[in-house]
Amino acid sequence: MSLDHSIELQGRIRLLAVSGILITGLLVAIATAFPLYRHSAEITTLSLQANAASQARTVAQYFDRTTELARQIASRSAIRDKLDEYNHWQVSLSELVSFSAPRLREALDQAGGIAGFVRYDCENDPVLELGLPVPPSLVHLPSHEENKLTISGPYIIDGITAILVAAPILSRNGDRVGTDLIAFEFKPLADMLWADAPNSQRLRQLLFNRTEGRLLELGRDTRPDRQLASSAEEYQRLITSGAPGAGITHVSGDGTWGEVLVHAPTPGFPGWVVAFLKPASEFTLPILLRLGSPLLVIALLVVAGAWATARAIRPLAERVLAQSRQLSAYSESMALAASVFEGSPQAVLILDAERRILEANEACHEITGFSLAALRNHTLDETLWIACPPGTDRGALWRSVLDDGEWQGETLLSTRSGATFPAWLGISVVNNPAHKEHRHIIVMFSDISDKKEAENRIRHLAHHDALTQLPNRSLLADRLEHALERANRNHLKLALLFIDLDRFKHVNDSLGHPMGDRLLQVVAQRLVAVVREEDTLARQGGDEFVVLLEAIDEPDDAARVAVKLLATLESPVTLDTHEIFVGASIGISLYPDDGRDAESLLRFADSAMYEAKEAGRSTYRFYTAEQTRISRERFELESGLRRAIERKELQLYYQPQANCRGSNLTGVEALVRWLHPERGLIPPDRFIPLAEDIGLIGALGDWVLNEACRQAREWELAGAPLRVAVNLSAQQVSQGQLFETVSTALTRSGVSPGLLELEITEGHVLKRVEQCIEVLHRVKSLGVTLAIDDFGIGYSSLSYLKRLPVDRLKIDRSFVEGLPGDADDDAIVATILAMAQNLGLEVIAEGVETAEQLAHLAATHCQEYQGYLLGRPMPANELERWRDAHSARPTA
Repeated sequence: MSLDHSIELQGRIRLLAVSGILITGLLVAIATAFPLYRHSAEITTLSLQANAASQARTVAQYFDRTTELARQIASRSAIRDKLDEYNHWQVSLSELVSFSAPRLREALDQAGGIAGFVRYDCENDPVLELGLPVPPSLVHLPSHEENKLTISGPYIIDGITAILVAAPILSRNGDRVGTDLIAFEFKPLADMLWADAPNSQRLRQLLFNRTEGRLLELGRDTRPDRQLASSAEEYQRLITSGAPGAGITHVSGDGTWGEVLVHAPTPGFPGWVVAFLKPASEFTLPILLRLGSPLLVIALLVVAGAWATARAIRPLAERVLAQSRQLSAYSESMALAASVFEGSPQAVLILDAERRILEANEACHEITGFSLAALRNHTLDETLWIACPPGTDRGALWRSVLDDGEWQGETLLSTRSGATFPAWLGISVVNNPAHKEHRHIIVMFSDISDKKEAENRIRHLAHHDALTQLPNRSLLADRLEHALERANRNHLKLALLFIDLDRFKHVNDSLGHPMGDRLLQVVAQRLVAVVREEDTLARQGGDEFVVLLEAIDEPDDAARVAVKLLATLESPVTLDTHEIFVGASIGISLYPDDGRDAESLLRFADSAMYEAKEAGRSTYRFYTAEQTRISRERFELESGLRRAIERKELQLYYQPQANCRGSNLTGVEALVRWLHPERGLIPPDRFIPLAEDIGLIGALGDWVLNEACRQAREWELAGAPLRVAVNLSAQQVSQGQLFETVSTALTRSGVSPGLLELEITEGHVLKRVEQCIEVLHRVKSLGVTLAIDDFGIGYSSLSYLKRLPVDRLKIDRSFVEGLPGDADDDAIVATILAMAQNLGLEVIAEGVETAEQLAHLAATHCQEYQGYLLGRPMPANELERWRDAHSARPTA
């Protein structure tokens, strides 16, 4: 018989014997369990019913006490007689109340546990109420023929649960003279019921008044009492339970077992039932626990019998079967090991004690290209581990493996083609249990080329700009620090070139940021082609680049590189259909001449770059000490300007404007001045460009507009209105909020719109003609006057001028200076006047300083002028004195 058949036969015999014993034991257990279960269930049921009966007696005792208290209060003779006198009209209601109230309140306080009290006369009309008001809907008084005491409820009145006791008040002759309705607090009874209740956190306590059909669930801890509706299953169970004594029934619930409803009638008080709901699992669990011991004994006997039977029939062939099992398990283990060996994604090799390769899995072939035949009987050092990282002592490593039993780490392995790849290698030694002197070695490795490539990529991204692939600010700082150390150690010079692209913001604004990014990539490629391989070109951020030149001989070396950089950016960049011209401004700082640390060199190169921009762009400048002073002064002015408005350091000066014939005052131009607390009066040509650079020109322009409107309104209210001209910045015109800004200023100040003139420069209009035309038409609708400032210095054209809703032109001072002798200025002014006359526009000339200039303008039909000949810009109070002194009369 085969091994498998022997095992099968032995298993069948053992199964039949054990099954017979188990079935016998199961029948014995069933025969024992049913009587025990019924007995335990009866004990548990009687215990719960006794508990319910005990609670019912508690309720009866409470009712006895409340009814006795009600009788005592109703039988107080003095108060009772006073009520009888009231019924016979011998005393008034107020006399009754004043006599009875304090005595009844004293009686109620002595009784305790009374929430409310109502006394009725013989006609069942309330004459006195104390404590909790009882709703009339809950009042059920006995009729005149009934003189018995009644209990009703329970009720929840204003959050208080109460039992109402109606006690008749009988006269000395036994006639009913009234009724007391007393609301006894339910809480003392609830506390007694909970104290006498079975111990269960999930217990629900109920009190049922079958006569009135009211079912109350008692609150517990923070859970309040609640009235259960007649539709509740507990209500229906109690209604249908007609047994005179305690009872128990099952109620379905949310849980698997449902609940057990235990109830008992209240002795001496028909219709009142005390009940509680307990989880069925808590009812069943004690019964099952009582069954546990006998059933456990039976189970142990059955198990012992089965074990003895199995042991008795076990053949001597068990040893053979055990060996067969070991062989089978060993076969399965070997099959599993072979499956893991071949299916592993890691390369696995098995070596003998001399480190010769015995086996290799498929993953090893896929990774290295070596077949098992090419590897077998060769050592690892002869095949895969030919290339070893520098500094690796393989002899010491193998000794460490044999001594410690394992090793793992990163190394280089070779493929069949001779290429190397990074690998994570693990070596472990396995002792042969039969011959401890012989060992096998397991080698496992995996190709980590992708991981190393990802690490290198992350390392590259951490130190290079993602857009241009140039070194970023972090790598530049590191290289600059090392370059400074080398230069200091070897007494060398180096230069730092700070490059800022010109007109790059215009490209971003007009063509969009994606086009700007492509432009930066092209610029980076051109700059890379210029610098040496040993130098560093880095992107500082935005449109700023930095070139680090090491080991230069003289400053001219840096200058020559700057010239090459500028030259490579001169030719236009073609992107799609756009031909873009972009230049650069370059600032140069030198080590050790200008600074000896990285921060100083970068700051000084940046300062020199701004000097190059001010010099006309597309050029370079070396750093000088004067630039530090200028930069510091600019920084201080910038900081001060940011706070000048809130500190009220700005003020408006007003320059008068008058008719060219008669010099009658027609208006003023508002000009902003900055009275610095330390530097004194700062001219606008110093802080207006600064405000434009740092983005404050919008806030500054809004302040000027609002302040000019306020002053114009002040003059208007004083009866001396003056037209006030205000210059608008390019930002105010182009941002699209000009209409709202002007409208707000007019509304806030209350000035007449005709007294406000807004001046815009010709250059601002030409940059965005269509946008400006639309915006200015909206502003013109507010009723203000519009003028073009510095007219003539731009590309003056009738084609756009006739579309603008302007009222007047202002001739620039550069054309007025040469009057009346300069033929070119004469011709230009005459052309402007003729153009304005054809378009129906007025003209005002600025910068008039001599009487000859004024006479020439008057002769050529210029309407108005302003300049030092008429008056310098002055504060509002000085202007008022100036106007009084000249007896000026405004004509507009």
